Amino acid sequence: MSTSHTDHQPATFLLVHGAWHGAWCWKKLTPLLEAAGHRVVTCTQTGLAERSHLLSKNITLEIFIQDVVNLIRWEDLNNLILVGHSFGGNAISGAADQVPEAIRHLVYLD
Repeated sequence: MSTSHTDHQPATFLLVHGAWHGAWCWKKLTPLLEAAGHRVVTCTQTGLAERSHLLSKNITLEIFIQDVVNLIRWEDLNNLILVGHSFGGNAISGAADQVPEAIRHLVYLD
């Protein structure tokens, strides 16, 4: 049996913020997705928001990609809908290259 986009099966979303944000930017969306039965995981990228104590001139896109990849691996996430807002789209693209088996869909939010 095939499924279509109209089926409402619970999914796991990993939400990645854009530049100069943090996981806090998803605080209004997260309860809406959870109320619909979905699991939501958010991350804050190195050097930003509550992780601002890690700010360094050595932070690169590769660090942001590793933030996402490490969260996927350490939390054993799979069959993900990986969402990247703005600059976060770069991190999810890089993560998808490293752990394609964990990702069902990529969503670029601008």
